[in-house]
This record gives sequence, C-alpha cells and structure tokens, in this order.
Amino acid sequence: MGGISGYSVSTIDERLRKLHRRLGEDPAARTLSRGLTVPAQKGKAFIVETGQILRVSCPEGPQVADFNAFNRDRPRQMFWSGRSRILQSTHLSVGDRLWSTPPEMEPMFTIIADTVEHKPLPFGAKSHDLLYSRCNAGLYEVVTGVKGLPNCQDNLANAIAEFDLSAVHVHDAFNIFMTTGVNDEDRLFYLEPDAKTGDYLELYAEMDCVVAISACPSGSSEQPVESPTTGNFPIGIQIFTPTIEG
Repeated sequence: MGGISGYSVSTIDERLRKLHRRLGEDPAARTLSRGLTVPAQKGKAFIVETGQILRVSCPEGPQVADFNAFNRDRPRQMFWSGRSRILQSTHLSVGDRLWSTPPEMEPMFTIIADTVEHKPLPFGAKSHDLLYSRCNAGLYEVVTGVKGLPNCQDNLANAIAEFDLSAVHVHDAFNIFMTTGVNDEDRLFYLEPDAKTGDYLELYAEMDCVVAISACPSGSSEQPVESPTTGNFPIGIQIFTPTIEG
C-alpha cells in the first residue's frame, strides 16, 4: 500500500452517488427544515438528522467556519480530522467524506456541493482545510503574548454545552472556507479565503449528528489575531430535508 499516490478509496456505491449528485444539483429535491446564524466570533450547535443536507455559507463575507460533529446517540464517536485527511485529502470538496473516530470509523457526512471557485494559488494552497487544528487561547498567547483572546476552542465548548458535552469533547476541526498550504520550507501557511459572499458548502448526513460550528474569531484567517474585531462575519446555516429517495 506504499507509494507516492496515497490511498485510493471509493466507499460510495453508485445508488448513493446518484442520490448525492441529484441532491447537490436539483433545488426541487429538498425542502428547507431550519435556518440559523452563527454570529461573528461565536459558536452554535444543532442537530442534523440522517439524510438531511447541511449548508454552511458566507452570507455577508468570507469567513472561516470550524466544524465539529458528534454521533447524536454516541457522542464519543466524533469527527476524526486525521483519518479524513488520510482517506480523502488535505483539503476537501465534492465527493469527499468526513470520517468518525474508532472503533466505528464510519462516514459521518459526504460533501455534495461546493460553490467556492478554487483558483490556482501559491504552493498549491486550497480551500476547506484539514491541515490546521482549531485555534485556542493558548495558541494566541504564545503567538501574540496576549491572554484571553476569543478562539474556536472556547466557542465550540460553549456551543456543545447545550448537549451536555464539555470542552474535552472539542476536537480538531474541518476548517470550512479556510485556504491553506505547505510552503517550500515545509511550513504551514494560510491565505485569504477563496470564498466570497454567498458561497456555500453542502454536506449530506450519513448519521444523526450534533454539529458545532465556530465563526473563527480570526475572521478570514488573514487578519491579525490580536485585533479580532475587524473583518469578522457570521456563518449561515441551513438544514434541508430531501423530498426524494435514493
């Protein structure tokens, strides 16, 4: 299984692939069940049921969204950034799946739509990142010397408290709309998002989940972390229920 091509994994059968494609392309194939907004620099958690479609959008401007997910009935089963990165890619888009932690290691979501225009960028940087971990107060203190800055760890922990989960359940995120890469010195970097106002990513739920999203206090990830009051936007959330069956 070694070699330079990585894993080649196809776990979606043709019936489900056709359903995903139609749901991603045909607005008439779904109805809106719920809409909400994650305020700038804050977090929010909510339920997404099996078969529903979660749309994460930039309604007012480019904004990074840190995404966590938990099996609703077994919250110890949660999104696994590392395994998703290995089985899929360092940056995700249509057809990629978000995998859960062991022992189950099951698909939690499949990406079915992505309106972001993925332009050629330095060092092959791309959107929808799995390289970076979520930000926390400790990171910002080390980088800037400033204590107590707003951060995704705290946003996510505050959001999931509603579902009797705590800060220890927060895990490394799927960084939706974050544009990242690795430079020629083998160091991670990030750029202003490719996303623009109105862009969205849609995910098809493969199980009942508690989802938590933080509107990253670094905003577009391009502003200085020590002044997180500029360049921040809310994240739009819409949950759709399909009107068709696969």
